[in-house]
Amino acid sequence: MNHLEERLRAAFDARAQTYDTSPDAWLRVRERRPRRHRALRLAAAALPVALLAVFVPALLNGGLGRNTAADADALYQRLMQDRTAAGEQLTVDNPSEGKPLRLWFARAEQGHPELCYVLERAAAEPYGSCSAVAEETDAEAWFAGSTLRDGARDALDWGVALQDVGGITGVAEDGRRVPGTVLRPAGAPYAIWTVTYPARQAMSGIEVSDGAGRAIGTTSRALMEGQEPGQLLGAPLDLPAGVTVDAWRTPQETTIRWTRHGTHLFSSTPRLDEPVFATQSENLITGLARGNVARVAFVFAGGTTAEAETRPDPWGLGVALFAVDDPTRDPADRFATVAYDASGAQLWRQEAESTDPLNNFPPVGEVMTIPGAGDADDPVRAWFASIPMKGGRDDMVTLCKSGGLSPWGGTGASCSGGALTSPFTAHKLITYLPEPGTVTYLGVANEKWESVTAVLSDGRRVRAAFLRGAGTPAAIWHVTIPNGDVVVSGFTMKPKDGPLERHPEPDRTCGRRAVSAEAGRQPLAAGLSAVVAEPACVAFFEGGQVDTSLPGPLPGEKLSDLLDAGRPVQWRRGTATWYGYALPGTARVELVTSNGRTSTVEAVPDRFGQGVTLFGGPIPEGGEFNAGTVIRGFDADGKQLWRN
Repeated sequence: MNHLEERLRAAFDARAQTYDTSPDAWLRVRERRPRRHRALRLAAAALPVALLAVFVPALLNGGLGRNTAADADALYQRLMQDRTAAGEQLTVDNPSEGKPLRLWFARAEQGHPELCYVLERAAAEPYGSCSAVAEETDAEAWFAGSTLRDGARDALDWGVALQDVGGITGVAEDGRRVPGTVLRPAGAPYAIWTVTYPARQAMSGIEVSDGAGRAIGTTSRALMEGQEPGQLLGAPLDLPAGVTVDAWRTPQETTIRWTRHGTHLFSSTPRLDEPVFATQSENLITGLARGNVARVAFVFAGGTTAEAETRPDPWGLGVALFAVDDPTRDPADRFATVAYDASGAQLWRQEAESTDPLNNFPPVGEVMTIPGAGDADDPVRAWFASIPMKGGRDDMVTLCKSGGLSPWGGTGASCSGGALTSPFTAHKLITYLPEPGTVTYLGVANEKWESVTAVLSDGRRVRAAFLRGAGTPAAIWHVTIPNGDVVVSGFTMKPKDGPLERHPEPDRTCGRRAVSAEAGRQPLAAGLSAVVAEPACVAFFEGGQVDTSLPGPLPGEKLSDLLDAGRPVQWRRGTATWYGYALPGTARVELVTSNGRTSTVEAVPDRFGQGVTLFGGPIPEGGEFNAGTVIRGFDADGKQLWRN
C-alpha cells in the first residue's frame, strides 16, 4: 500500500453515512469515522492536515541544543500568537503531575473554535496544543484529552460539552461510576468537563445528563483512544515525548496505534511501501520505518532538522517506530525525510510534499467553486481526482473538496467517496468567516438521480443544486445554509426511475428530548422500552440507558417512511438485547445469529402514530453477530413477510 492509498483508506472506510440492517452498523460508522486532527485517521482523508502550532523543545540543525519555552506562560503566549481568546482561561488540578492544567477556547485564523491546553509536568518541560473542536455528530459531550500515564496514581480526562449539558459521570470498565465536573468559562462557545479517577481503573466512557440529572447519552473513551477491537499483541512500547505505541490484531488486519498520555494520535497498519512513513500531530512527528532504518531525520526549509532514533517493534512485525518533538511553529511547514542505517549511511530520502491539494490530488476536469459557501479568500471547492492503485487495479476516481472545517475538526483538503456509483453520501464542510459562516453539504450525483433535497430541522426543504464542471467524470450536488440554530436533519433523494429515498442525519439532541418526552414510553420485552419524541427522534431504553442509534423520521414524516420492501426493518444490537422497528403487519421477529443461535420476539404496533411495529428481546446466549446474521419478520398467521 503506497502513501496515497494509506491516506485514503480511512476516508473510504468512513464514507458510509447511511444505516443498514446490521445490528452494529451505526456503531461501526462511529468507530471508523476519522477523528479530529489525529494524524493517519485524518491524514488519510486530508492532505495536508491542518494541525495546530505549538512551541516545543526543538532540535536545531541536527545539533543537541534546544530552544525551549521557559515556562507555561511562554508556551501560552506562543500558542495564542495567531489566535483570539474565546472565553476565560481555566486552571484545573492535574493529579498525574501535581501541577496545573490550563484549558481554554480560542478562535483560529479561519474563525473556527479550538480547545487549547497547557499541561505542566513535574519532571519535564510543559507541553500543549490547540485543536479544532470536533463535535461528535450524535453526542452532546465528547472526550478531548487525558493526563493518564504509566506510574501515575490518579489521572484526569477532559473534554468538551454543549453549553446546556447538566452533568458528566465517568464510567469504568467494571461499571464503577465517578462524578465529573462541568465548567462553563465565561464567554466560551462550549463547556469543559473533567473526571478524575484512579489510573489503574481508567474510564471506559462518560454518561451525559441534562439539567434535571436524567441520563441523555453516553460517549466511549475508545473514540478518543482510537482503540481497535481485537487482541492486544503484547506490552506497549514507550517512545520519547510521552508517546506510547501498541499493536492490535483482528481477523482482518494488524493495527499499530500511537497515543500520548491516553490520547490517540493516529493508527496505521504495519505495511510500508517506502522506507519511512511519518506524520505530524500534537506538536510531534511520529511514525514507523522498515527494520533496517536506525535513524530518521526531518529537514525543514531553512535547515531546521529534527532527528529520531528508531526502536524495533517488540511484537515481531518487522518495523521500527519513532517519535520526536516537532521543531516548527507552523505545522503547514513540510519536511524532507531522510533514513539512515546503523552505520550512518543514508538509505533513502524523500523531498517535502507539496502543500497544494491540487498537486497532491491532481484534478480530473474542472475544479468547481461552490456558490455561496465560504468567502473569496477561502471558497469551498470540489473536484474529482484519479488515485492510482497498486496490483493492476483500475485507478480510483474520488471526490475531493477543500475550504472550511470537516465535522471531525479537519481543515485543508480531503478526498473520499470511492466509486462514482456509490450509494448516496453527504459530505459536510463548515465555514466560520464572515460570521455566522455557512454549512455546506455536497456529494457525487449519480446520473440516474433526479433530485436531492435537504430537510431542515424546522421542516423546510431546500433543493440541492447540481453542478458539473468541464471534463469532470460526474456531476456533484450541493446545498448551503447559514451556520446557526437551524440544521440539516437529513436528505431525500429521488431517482429518475425509483421511489424517494430518505437519509436522516444523526441528531445529537434526540437523547435529551427522548428522556423528557411527555408521551410515555412503550414497554417491550426484556425490560426494553421505546419512545418517539417530536420532531424526528426515536429512542430505545435498555437498563435505564437511552440509545438513539437507529435513524429517526425526517421532520414532518413518520418512521414508516423509512421502510419499504427493500428495507423492511431497522434494528441494532444493544448491551444484552436486540431491538428495532419494522414494517406494519409484522407480528413476530426472528433473529438467527451467525453461529446459529435463535431468538424470537413479539412485535407490537407503535402507539405514537408512526405506522411501524416495535420489537425487542434478549440476545441469545452465546450468540455471535457477524456476517451471516439473519433477521426475519412474520405475520400473525406465521407467514414470512420479509427477510433482511
